[in-house]
Parts: sequence; structure tokens; C-alpha cells
Amino acid sequence: MLPEFNFASAPRGHRLAAIAALAYSLVIVYASLQPFTGWRLPLQPFGKFILDTWPRWITIDDILFNFIAYVPLGFLIALSLHRQRGALPAVLLSSLACASLSVVLESVQQYLPARFASNVDLLVNSTGGAVGALIAPLFSPHQRLGQALSELRYRWFEGGPRGDMVLVLAGLWLVAQLHVPLIAFGYGDLRSTFGFGALFPHTADSYLVAEAGVVSLNVAGLGLLLATASRSTDIGYWRTLVLLIAGACVLKTAAAMLLLDALRPWSWWTPGLGVGIAAALMLLPLLNRLSQRGRSAAALLALIAAVVLVNSMPENPYRPAPTHLLAGRISHFLSFAAMLRALSDLWPFLATLFLLFSLPWRHAADHE
Repeated sequence: MLPEFNFASAPRGHRLAAIAALAYSLVIVYASLQPFTGWRLPLQPFGKFILDTWPRWITIDDILFNFIAYVPLGFLIALSLHRQRGALPAVLLSSLACASLSVVLESVQQYLPARFASNVDLLVNSTGGAVGALIAPLFSPHQRLGQALSELRYRWFEGGPRGDMVLVLAGLWLVAQLHVPLIAFGYGDLRSTFGFGALFPHTADSYLVAEAGVVSLNVAGLGLLLATASRSTDIGYWRTLVLLIAGACVLKTAAAMLLLDALRPWSWWTPGLGVGIAAALMLLPLLNRLSQRGRSAAALLALIAAVVLVNSMPENPYRPAPTHLLAGRISHFLSFAAMLRALSDLWPFLATLFLLFSLPWRHAADHE
């Protein structure tokens, strides 16, 4: 039976928000400073862009991207500060933090010839961060919505840093779905980076089996990762896992439709993907019977095996990569695509590192 929810002893949501804010800040830094080559001294005085006239090549896409990119950051920072500082100071400090980060990143962009420091970007970034900060009080544990989310988090997952890190990894996994790789759910695909060779030739049957294997191992790894921090593997655990998979399918379709402008936005759904998801969902009830240490070890092995398999597969000649994502001018869209690809490639390694460090520990629930 699940424990009764005690609001006073509920896990500290601000700590989870702080971890997520730090992770998201690193993503913004990565996206803002790509590519990391060609550094040179700025042609104009440092910081001059702040007082310059507005550039003439402002586009709606750039404005929307900058605004949307900073809304989650402002939201997470404000949520992490709300409990200790109160609503108004948390909103003000979060807005100031977002504006300060934007000033720093726009200033650093002066040293990159492929990037352009803009006072418009600074204004839009700061506005997005402020809007996100203003939304955060609605999700405070003292509000009805925030209290409901805190109760679900407490009932379904362990408290303490372990539960926080698992939820942050699950959130990053969901964001990574906006990347549409050649193999859906094929994380850690480093073939184009390191030139790994295929270990078997491409045939319809071999590719179907390999694709199903990659998908089943990754979904099973995600499910086992969630299970290592779940209070039980009953309805709450399965709701979370199903919502993550369903959300991943929605995001992949949206990415194919809006980012890739695909004529068939559902083409990422292949027979191998369906077989892999079904196989993982059938195996997880058996694997979840393992001890906590056994689940961690099984999740670790599944994620490692998925990375090895995806990097040993041959390219699919019938599904080439979109050319506009492989070359072209550096823009906010290309930086966004590169950021998502990096997150997709790195996620299994982040999860593996977490499992390696947590495996020797005894997985008892942390009591606040």
C-alpha cells in the first residue's frame, strides 16, 4: 500500500527544479555557443551590441526560438527559489538570472564569427525568462496544481537526490524526442561522428530485427531506470512509463511535421519500432521482479547493449537523413537541431554514468 501523503514531509520540489534548471542551463549554453570553433577578438568594442540600433534581419523564427528557449529556464529557476524566497523575490531573481545569462552568452558570441550578438536576442531571452518565472508560482506546492503534482511525485517515486535525478533523466529523455534520428529511440548513435563500421550487411530482415532490438533495449532501459526510483511498480509506475512513451510519439510526430517539414510526419513509426516497444513492455513486468540492485544492473546492461547495437548497424539506404540538417548556414534552427541531436546521442551515457555511481549504494528511500 502506498504511504499516506504528508505535505510537510513531501520531497523538496525546489531541489528537483534546481537540478533541472542546471541541466537546462547547460543545454542553452551549448546551443548558444555552437560551433565552438573560430574564436577571434571582436571587431567592435566589447558590449557595444547592447546599445546598437536593432538589426534589420530580424526573423519571427529567431524571436520565437529565443523566447521559447528561455521560458522553461525562468520557470525552473523561479520554482527552485520559491520555497525559500517567496513568490515575488523568486520571480525577480529568476528574471535577473535569465537576463544575466543572456548578457553573458550574447557577449561571448562576439568572439565567434559564426554567431551574431544581438540586443534583440537579449531582450527576447530576458522576456521569455520573465514569463516563465511568472508562471512558476502557479505550480508552487502551496497552490492546488503544485500540491497535486507534489503528491503524485511523493506517492510514485522515492524522495531524495536519487528520485530527483531519475525524474530529470526521464525529462531529458522526453525532450530528446524532438530529435528525429534515422532509428527512432536509437540513442547514442555515434556512427557519423566516429565512422563506426557495420558488423552485418543490410537486409530487410536483419535491419528489422536490429531495429527492434535497439528500441526494446532502450525502452526497457528507461523502464528499469524508472523502476529503480519507484516506490512500487504498480499503477503509478506504469502510468508514468506509458505517458513518457506516448509523449515521445507525439513529440516525434510534431518534430517531423514542424521541424523537418515532412510530407509524412508519421514515417518514423516503423514495424521494428512497434515490435521493439511491444517486446519491452512484455519483458518489463518480469525484469521489475528483480531487486533494486538487479534492476539497476539490468538497466545498465540494456543501455550499453543498445548503444553497441545501434553503432554496429548498417545505414538504411531507403531512409536518408534530411539534407538541410547536415549542411548550411549556422542559424538558430540548426543550433537547435544540433542541440537536440547531442542530447539524443549523450542521453544513454548520462543514464549509464548515473547507474554506475548509484549501483553500489543500497536503494533505500531517502527520508527528508
